[in-house]
Amino acid sequence: MSAITVVGGTLAGMAVAARLAKVRHEVTLVVTGDRLGPTDLPNVFTFPAPWRDLFTKSGRTLAAELARSGHELTSVPSRTIGDSVELPAERGGQFAALSAAYGTPVAERWRDLLDGLDDVWQARRPLGLEQEFDHELFRSARKQLRWGTTVEQLARRFDHPVLSEVIRQAAEGDPRRSPADEAMWLAVERTFGLWQVTTTAGEPAGSGVLVDALTERLRTRKVTVTGRAPEHADATVVAQGTLPRGWRGPRPWPKRAGSRVGERTYACGDHTHAGRTIAGQLLSAALAAYAVHFDLTGENIHPTNKDRRRAR
Repeated sequence: MSAITVVGGTLAGMAVAARLAKVRHEVTLVVTGDRLGPTDLPNVFTFPAPWRDLFTKSGRTLAAELARSGHELTSVPSRTIGDSVELPAERGGQFAALSAAYGTPVAERWRDLLDGLDDVWQARRPLGLEQEFDHELFRSARKQLRWGTTVEQLARRFDHPVLSEVIRQAAEGDPRRSPADEAMWLAVERTFGLWQVTTTAGEPAGSGVLVDALTERLRTRKVTVTGRAPEHADATVVAQGTLPRGWRGPRPWPKRAGSRVGERTYACGDHTHAGRTIAGQLLSAALAAYAVHFDLTGENIHPTNKDRRRAR
């Protein structure tokens, strides 16, 4: 059993600590302040697979964990765009709703845009989300990723008073400085739907329930939570950080941190290739856990593609 220090009580820090503790490492999570994890998670989100995988790989399924507190994960049929248009997550539903609200030509352009963004998602997944970032693979995928284009440029090209704003909202930061591939989350939403935590009676409960469940998982896995780093660690995971000045924009994205950043030093969270979304934080935590465990034990616990498909 190795001693591992995780620096940062972020969502990514909590996730990597839970994963590493489950594979029998002695984990210390170093935090500042009184509360673990974020307090501002959106109550409606897409792509629940990283949440489900985190809880499964740290000891108990998400459904079972939520049931213990009288909650469940529930699909959300649509979200409101503009003043009153309900946009379903499902492909056919989107086409019908947009045709009724804005006309068939606009619905066709939206469908074609998201079809293209689905290709971006497929190209982006092995580049720091589900696998370690590979510069050679990135170079071969630049055209597919719409390299050098911003989310803002993508929105302006679509040129619609409501849907262009929806595109801008998909950016992880300022759409004028966010790479166009971040708009892929619109395609992810269409594929995986929208979700929220509710009570078993169907009342919205807020995503804080997920953070509370993860906090309880850390207790179950006997993760030490402290404000002071221990003197010795066999490995350190830095789970908090920001992008350096000059590294924001559509081109510097490959310069972000990967899982391995130094001798027995690792990274996960906002400042990595996975980005700032909830899914990105959880996926970067998984990659960091795989890297730490492999380097310390020689055991590869990274799931196969087949395993990932089954998890969805």
